[in-house]
Amino acid sequence: MNKFAYVGCRTSEWRGARGKGIEVFRIDESGNWHNVQRVISVQENPSWLTLDEKRNRLYVLHGDGSQVAIFARDPISGMLTLLSKQTTGPQNPHPDLDPLRHNNPVHAALSPDGRHLLIANHEGGNVAALAFADDDALRPPHHLAMVEGHADEDDAAASLSRPHEIIFAPDSDYYALPIQGRQAGNGIDMVRIYHWRDGQSLINDEVLLPSGSWPRHVDFHPQGKWLYGLSELGNTITVYDFEQETGNIALKQTLSSLPEGFEARNDASEIEVHPSGRFLYAANRGHNSIAVLRINPLDGCLAPVGWVFCGGKTPRFTTLSADGLYFYSANEDSDSISIFSIDQDSGMLKDTGKEVFTASPTCIVFSD
Repeated sequence: MNKFAYVGCRTSEWRGARGKGIEVFRIDESGNWHNVQRVISVQENPSWLTLDEKRNRLYVLHGDGSQVAIFARDPISGMLTLLSKQTTGPQNPHPDLDPLRHNNPVHAALSPDGRHLLIANHEGGNVAALAFADDDALRPPHHLAMVEGHADEDDAAASLSRPHEIIFAPDSDYYALPIQGRQAGNGIDMVRIYHWRDGQSLINDEVLLPSGSWPRHVDFHPQGKWLYGLSELGNTITVYDFEQETGNIALKQTLSSLPEGFEARNDASEIEVHPSGRFLYAANRGHNSIAVLRINPLDGCLAPVGWVFCGGKTPRFTTLSADGLYFYSANEDSDSISIFSIDQDSGMLKDTGKEVFTASPTCIVFSD
């Protein structure tokens, strides 16, 4: 069976990007990547990809845009064909927002039943729910879960906060949403749990975080008992107890994503739990490293193992292979993807010496 990697790349001059669109790679049995297709972006910045192997569809979000593009995927050749485009919802009219960023959709996830696509509109301040039609096309959003910010009596415009990712708990209708409290819109820094029910996102629980921390990404432990978060400007990793029956969360640990003594600018970017549930990885843009941490199997708390050079500059996106043997770092500002093997005893990363060159990579998804 053929294995393919799909890489979304930023393209806009405003973002200082060098990418051309979506790059399609075939991965051979030796782990070498071969470029088989370049899909010129229908809008700028195809920066987030969501793969639906059941439908053989790739859903592409355009950063600083307002649309999701739907591609058919040939499972034999890996090639993509554009089918249609759909709006991610109306643009937020708040006067403090930069209109050039539009909705800036940054993340999408399929609902557990596969009947909806949920999209986090960062500048829109909402999570949009799009249902699938009988022909697998996406309908326009039928529900917008608005993420409000602080109330401001001196400002008539409705405040908003910035959702950044949608991650469902294992075998659950609850999902976690890290939310950034940016100044424009008078936002609130928090991690919120929503209950996905009857085609709508309903607020279930939330934890407020220090102002200016900017929660960015989260990931659940495979057992579903703990949630891990990463804050972009705070450069902190947070551990939460998660109650699987009620969907409630409680903060229990906070620690730095950086080694002691590092004081230069850093924007933390990505966090993942190893499939074994024994290790956690967090990426640092600035320190240009991957933090490796061990997970205590009794309480889910973290202890640092070490930091590994990401292999390039600005690791915007990272991911693991489904079998937990390999780790991939998309280094946006060095136009490269570094490939690491994972020590299954310590969790540490080892450079394989294999590197894929592609301009301004921001997301990678794999298909077998």
